[in-house]
Amino acid sequence: MKKRHKLTAHIILLLVLLNCIALLFIFAWIILLKPPKTPPSAAFRQYVLSPIPESVTNIRADQPQKFRGYRYTFRFNINRDDLALLINSRPFMRVWNVKYEKYGHLSWYWERGDGNYGIPKYGSSIICYGSSSSIREPGWFRPGLWDNPEAYAFCKEGDLVNIERFGKDSSGPTNIRVLLYNEKEGEAYYIVHYSEK
Repeated sequence: MKKRHKLTAHIILLLVLLNCIALLFIFAWIILLKPPKTPPSAAFRQYVLSPIPESVTNIRADQPQKFRGYRYTFRFNINRDDLALLINSRPFMRVWNVKYEKYGHLSWYWERGDGNYGIPKYGSSIICYGSSSSIREPGWFRPGLWDNPEAYAFCKEGDLVNIERFGKDSSGPTNIRVLLYNEKEGEAYYIVHYSEK
C-alpha cells in the first residue's frame, strides 16, 4: 500500500513539474520571443506612404492579421493637399456607398449606380476585423460613425487591377487598399489587406 501511495505522489510531483516547465516555456515564448510591435509611423512608411506627408499626425495603427499575408488598419489626421499624395500613390479609384458593418466588414461599390435599376454593377468588400475576441477592432477604429465618407479603393489580383478583375480568373496574390476621408474632421482611415492565394 505504501508503494502505491509513493508512486501516486511521484506521479503528482512529476505532473506539477511538467506544468511548471510548460508555463515557463509559454511565458518565454510570449514575452521574450514575441517580435516587437512596429511603431505606427514605421508601419505607415512601410504600408501607406514614405516619406510621411507633412500634415499627417496622430497616426494610430493596428495589425489584425499576420497569417498568409497581412492586414493593417490606420487612422490619422491629414489635410486635403496631402490626401492627394496618398490618392496618387497607386491607381486608386473613387468608390461609393461605403459601409462598415458589424463583424468588421467594409463594403463599397466601384461606381455610383449605372447598372440595371440604378443598382451598381460592381461591388467589393473586405474583412477588417472579425467577430473573434482575439481580433476585435481597437477603440479608435470606428469608420461606421462616418456618414458617407469620401472613399477610394485599389485592388489588384495577380495582374488585374480594380474593376478589370470582375468576370476574369486571376492568379497571384491579392492586394487591397481602401482610403476613407472625412474632410470636416481632417481625418482618414487607410486599410491594407494583402493575401497570398
